[in-house]
Amino acid sequence: MADIVMPLRAGTQTKVESEKLTPEAIIAIAVLIASTFTVILNEMMMAVALPRVMIDLNINASTVQWLTTGYMLTMAVVIPATGFLTERFRMRTVYTIALSLFTLGTLIAVVAPGFSVLLIGRIVQAVGTAIATPLAFTAVAALVPRSRQGRMMALLTVATSTAPAFGPAMAGAILSVAGWRWLFIAILPIALICLVVGNRMIRVPSTPRHAKLDVVSVLLSAVGFSGVVYGLASFGEGSGGHSIVSPWLALGVGLVFVALFAARQFHLQKSDRALLDLRPFANRTFATTSLLALAFMTAAAGMMTLMPVMLQTSYGLTPLQTGLFMLPGGLTITFISMVVGRYYDRVGARPLMIIGAVIDAAGLYFLSTLAPGTPIPVLLATYIFIIVGQAFLWTPTYAASLGALNKHLLPHGSAIMSTIQQLTGAAGIAIAFSIMTSASAKYVAGGEALAPSMAHGAQYYYLVGCFVAIAALVIAFAMPKTTAGSGVPVGVH
Repeated sequence: MADIVMPLRAGTQTKVESEKLTPEAIIAIAVLIASTFTVILNEMMMAVALPRVMIDLNINASTVQWLTTGYMLTMAVVIPATGFLTERFRMRTVYTIALSLFTLGTLIAVVAPGFSVLLIGRIVQAVGTAIATPLAFTAVAALVPRSRQGRMMALLTVATSTAPAFGPAMAGAILSVAGWRWLFIAILPIALICLVVGNRMIRVPSTPRHAKLDVVSVLLSAVGFSGVVYGLASFGEGSGGHSIVSPWLALGVGLVFVALFAARQFHLQKSDRALLDLRPFANRTFATTSLLALAFMTAAAGMMTLMPVMLQTSYGLTPLQTGLFMLPGGLTITFISMVVGRYYDRVGARPLMIIGAVIDAAGLYFLSTLAPGTPIPVLLATYIFIIVGQAFLWTPTYAASLGALNKHLLPHGSAIMSTIQQLTGAAGIAIAFSIMTSASAKYVAGGEALAPSMAHGAQYYYLVGCFVAIAALVIAFAMPKTTAGSGVPVGVH
């Protein structure tokens, strides 16, 4: 069934009426939010299950880590091509492909007899996730009037930012009563429902463009982005020595190929044939929010990844207790994001970004002063305070960046933001664990036990994260003003 675009009757609708969402659009947005939450939840749940998988499948740490590293690498390869896919095919078709692949990968993981098949299932899941996540932002931005994009983007960013908090808690609860396969069994029916309902209800006005896929761009993108992510992720593994390829070599080769990829896109976009069109960066609002995202997402990824490790290694919490510790953060970002979304529609992005960066920087600084043995309630209160700051940053970042683009560049802008999120995730983890490992080694050399030395090492990273958040604050002040409710940039001189 083809997508249906209903023309507006000029002069018969008031502005308020024309900005109302139809029931079909509301259902489509709800499905997009649910599917985005599901695919990201699946990504985060696996980390908690890795020790159990090692025992059940009789594999070592260097092997099992490919269930997460392979997932990241696959997403890094696929995401840059999502802008092309969304332009080439109708959004409903792309969504159906994405959720079908994700569902298939989940089913493969459920029945996997060994590690190899399980890894295949994870890779197939990752392809679906890589397509579904940026597609959701593109579709919502196309469906929702700009005057209401803050609230709708808030709902979508809730899905992307709360899943990392709910994932460990849900995984810990399931693993306390069942095996790791039940993580995938729990996801499977939700994925099927999203696939069926989304295939019927997603009707996003679009005109597919018959463009040829540039194979050279695909190859450059695959080598470049996977090399960068692999190199950064390998640094994040610390000194375990499990890297097949030197992190420096992988990162260096990756950066060279990313540069070649960018150069080719600049050439191809002159004839409108780019795999990932980079013209969104010519828009000042998009360029500024991208730089802001690069800063605050790096700090956020490092803190979010390091915190559960510290809770288990330095504070003695179990995986389930750690998951429960992270859970209030998910609830907090859900509530605050909804409030931020409403204010975004009134005041624009810059004031909210400034508030968020200030809170983020202050919280990370305070966290860097907390010595090993700090009471858990104090850690939790500080963690939630930082989460509040992140909530003030997530929604304005996505709403302002995508709201500033025309429809032709919207899929590419969404793909760029998703690529930034993937790269900053790997970079944040690498920076966090590298700083923590090197700093804690000095304490161990001085005779301190490993557990408190790791907590001391984490303090150094939190201080670095504070400076990164301050950099985000400086960028926020450079953000162009937006008229309340419009999302249209207003020149600032």
